[in-house]
Amino acid sequence: MKGKNKKLLGVFVLLLISNLIFLFVGGKSSGVSFNEQKFALLDTAGVSFIKLNDIKLSRGPQGHWLVDEEYAVDPNLDRLLFSILNRVRVQKPVEVPQEEGIKVEISGDQPMTFHVWGNPTKTRTYFSMDDEEEVYQVQIPGYNEYVGGIFELNKDQWRDRLVLNDSWRTIQKLQLDYQDESKQDLTISFDKDFFLVEGVQQLDSNLVVNYLNQFQYFQANEWISKGRFPRYDSLSAMPVLAKLTIESINYDLPILLEIYPKLPGDRIYLVMTYDESMFVVDDQRMSQILLENKDFEIAD
Repeated sequence: MKGKNKKLLGVFVLLLISNLIFLFVGGKSSGVSFNEQKFALLDTAGVSFIKLNDIKLSRGPQGHWLVDEEYAVDPNLDRLLFSILNRVRVQKPVEVPQEEGIKVEISGDQPMTFHVWGNPTKTRTYFSMDDEEEVYQVQIPGYNEYVGGIFELNKDQWRDRLVLNDSWRTIQKLQLDYQDESKQDLTISFDKDFFLVEGVQQLDSNLVVNYLNQFQYFQANEWISKGRFPRYDSLSAMPVLAKLTIESINYDLPILLEIYPKLPGDRIYLVMTYDESMFVVDDQRMSQILLENKDFEIAD
């Protein structure tokens, strides 16, 4: 699910490289008869919001970008979006049928509305102004891949994937309660100088630190809105596999995450937050979370 996001982050790195190239060659006149900067957003700082069909990206009170005025935008993606909008250039006018595609509305000092779509194989990107009939093939100088991908992200993919940011230095107590009574619940709590693990006499302190540190910059693989995948909506109504509660000096209230069993054939776990937001985590990372008290005992 996060493959598109990874690819777009790769695009961001390539754009940084192409920016350096553009400093040396981008200022030269190309001699073309059309405006190469027709769709370029020259003043990105003056943007108040951007709409991509029904998805609204806007500046929040602290200057951070929000998705639909509710969730934080992935900071890597908003940097990538503005880099593309600033660097996009018309390659040539083309005679292809005009499509609705993704309607992009930019509000601010340089307002504009245009449509974005691609050819069936996603090797060419087309832009067309909302009130014009002309269609243009666009590109990013120095980058030859499909440009339109970032405009096609859904609301979940725009969200910042950071769930929590804690470590052994900030966590005061962690409790993992299993639904299955045959599994040992895990309780780690800070006591004076270090942590105690309930029921463990010979504690592996390195394992405790490593276990708690996995929640530093802990990210979802992807957020899942209700209605997007009916099978996960159904799963969220079933009994949980385990409940994870974390008390931290970073938060006034405990963080509660409900973990659901994997669906047959899946390699991801569904997790629900206290406000019923859902996200998925790959089974490799989840296997490092779903431990029991006995796993922290020093082996003889």
